[in-house]
Formats: sequence, C-alpha cells, structure tokens
Amino acid sequence: METDAQTHAQLIDNYLTQKLLILKSLDYTPLVQDYLLDPVGDQKNVPTILQNGLAIQRLINPDVTIATFFNLEGKVLLSYSLYGLKPQPHGKYMIPPEDAQQIAKGQQFLSGVYYDPVTHQSTVDLYTPVYSTTLKRLLGVVRDTLDIKSVWQIVNNEKGVNGAGSYAFILDQNGVRIVDPDPTTHLTSIAPLNATIQQNFTNENRYGKNSPVLVLADANLRSIQSQPKPPITFQEVPAGKSELFQVTRRPLSSVPWTYFVLTPVNEVIAVANQQLLIIVLIASAILLPVAVIGWIVGYRISSPVLRSVKSLVKNSHVLNQLSEREKNASSEQVWIVEASKTGLKSQQYYTDASKIAARRLNELGRGLLEQSDIDRQTTFYIVKQMVSIGLYFEKAIAYQEEANNKVAVAVKVTDEVAEQLASGAKSTSEAANELDRIVNQLRQIVGN
Repeated sequence: METDAQTHAQLIDNYLTQKLLILKSLDYTPLVQDYLLDPVGDQKNVPTILQNGLAIQRLINPDVTIATFFNLEGKVLLSYSLYGLKPQPHGKYMIPPEDAQQIAKGQQFLSGVYYDPVTHQSTVDLYTPVYSTTLKRLLGVVRDTLDIKSVWQIVNNEKGVNGAGSYAFILDQNGVRIVDPDPTTHLTSIAPLNATIQQNFTNENRYGKNSPVLVLADANLRSIQSQPKPPITFQEVPAGKSELFQVTRRPLSSVPWTYFVLTPVNEVIAVANQQLLIIVLIASAILLPVAVIGWIVGYRISSPVLRSVKSLVKNSHVLNQLSEREKNASSEQVWIVEASKTGLKSQQYYTDASKIAARRLNELGRGLLEQSDIDRQTTFYIVKQMVSIGLYFEKAIAYQEEANNKVAVAVKVTDEVAEQLASGAKSTSEAANELDRIVNQLRQIVGN
C-alpha cells in the first residue's frame, strides 16, 4: 500500500508540475509581455496569441478549459477556449481576494478546487503572473483553468486495487475531501471549518452552492493531520464506514493536498495470507526436488563418511589399547631398570666384600701355618675370626642369590615387555594401514 500510494501521489505531482511548466512557458512569451504592457494600444499581437494558444491547447493541453488574461486590477483583457467558454466569475469575484494576494507576490501558483455540480467537473486555476525584467514590475496575470479529470482518474483507479473495498481520496489543506469517489463523502470536511474559510467558500461559490460545507467528522484523521510529523500508515474506522481500515497517507509536493489509500484490515490480512500461501507453494515446489536431490547427494556423501567414521572409531579403540600396552610396558621397563640397578649394586657390593673377606681369610690361614709356636689362645682367636668370615660368606652368598633372583625376574619381565612391544608394533602397523584406507575413502568424497 505504501508503494502504491507513493506511486500515485508522484503521478499527480508530476502531472501538476508539468502543467505549471508548460503554461509558464506559454504565458511568458515576448508577445504576451508586449500585449500586457499595452493591452489597448498593442492589438497587433492578439491574433497570434490566440492562434498559438489554441494550437497548444489542442495538441498538449486539452484539459485547459479556458485561458484568461487579466490586468493588475483584475479586469479581463483577453481569453480563448477550445470549448467556446467565456470567463466566468467565482461567485462574487472574478479573481478571489486570497488569489489576488498571491498574484502580488509574483509567483506561479494553483488555486483551490472548484466543483460544478451540474457538469460534475472539478477544476483548479493556474495563475501565472507575468513580470517584466526590464521594467522590474508585474504587467498582468494569465489564468488557465484546468480540468483535473486526470487526477480523478488516478484516484478512481485505486478502487479494489489493494483488495475488495479498497479506495483512495484526496484531502486539501482545509480538511475537505476534494477528490473522493464516494458521493456521500465528497466535498465534506473532516472537521468544522473556521468561519473565515467557510465564508470565503460561500462567497466564491466554491462547490456550486451557497450553503456551508458539510461536516463528516473524522476526529482521528484530523488529529493525525495536525501532527508535525504524521505517521505514514495507521488504522482507523473512516467516516461513513463501519469496519477498520489500514490507511496510508502521502502529502503532495506541488499542492498542499494529501493523498490517502485505504484498505479494509481483513482484506490486508487476506492478501497477506494469500501471498503467504503462494510463497509456501512456490517454496514447496522449489524445495521438494531440492530436498530429494539433497538426500541423494547427501546419502552418497554421508555413506562413505559414516564408514570412515566407523573405521576411525575402531582404529581409535586399537590405538587406545596400544597406548595402554605401551604405558604398561614403559612402567615395567622402569621397574626392570630399577631392579637391575639394585641387583647389580648388591652383587658389586657383596663381590667386593667377598674379596676383602677372602683376602683376610688367606692372611689368617698363612699366619697359622707360618707360626708353629703360636699359643692356644691366639690359635683360638684366629679360628674364631675364620669362622666369622665363613659366616659372612654364607650371608653374602644368600644376598647374591636374592639379587640373582631379582635379575632373573627382570629378565623374564624384559621378555614380556619385548613381546608387548612386538604386539604394539603389529597393532601400530594395522592402525596405520586402517588410517591409509580411511584417507583413501575421504579422498573419494572430496576429491584429490
């Protein structure tokens, strides 16, 4: 709705801006300036002005019903019309007072909307003050009365575009619904007009009647319009309606009007649901074959991957076992080294001690043999020492046997460790082969 409102508001702005530019170029020609400078004495340019004006109206401005030239006092000087129309006053005035004030500023502008209830025609007046750059003053003004049926067509074309019951209307700066396809709300105001504006409308016979503008109150819309920065979209129950509508507003830049697009909320929801359904159907039509293809491709990819994962789990188990064996073998090797060191130290110690004891025993034996006159007490002492040395030999031999047993156990354990290492080497070889096979499988999946 926002995009739709913006597009149509831009169309209206473009239309009115284009008309202002075309009419300014037509009314600001040297011929027109010369004529307005001396409208009584300079009549030679009148036929050319009329001929050119009618030709341009016929070709590009058929919606201009009549062009009227005024002097600065508001007196009609000249006019032409494809439709044979003559200048008509707006109620009491040929040029309303508020428009005369605008003319004095020397800037081109658009009047408010006038409506003829007999012909059902809505028009605006495009005023182009003609200024002399040489004399530095205004010479007069040209008023082109524009039938805004093109604006009505844009608004009428909104009916049903945004769902059943959707429509559009235009609100002017006074809060009057100046373009509204609903005849019951057309030319009604959203709030009571102040007395001055109401009197001006009556004096100008703005809407083809001398009665005041009827009020069809819309407090919410009035509140929104009075805000410094009104929201672009909002919801309300419009005047004359009984259901909630989604409303989008767009102010026009060429005139102080606001363009509104309204759609029943239930239609907005229905359209959203319909769009959602279409999206789901399209997504399903796209995703279903993609899902099937994805499943096939995924299966072809995942199957070898799963086999590889299974092999990796098995290989991991083998490596864990190998790691445990290596850990045990390492502990046993440490124990073997420690036991062997201890056994070797013990054997070395008792070997050295045995050497000393044997040397002492030899010395005692040679002493007995060499001393023939040795007394009994000395002999007894020497024999006692020899017996002690013999007992020491017995203990040393026992300790050596114990050390030998430890060394024998270490040798046995060494054999077992060697077997474990051999088994570990075999398991390592198997694990390496398994890893090579897994790598080959993964290469088949991702490519070399």
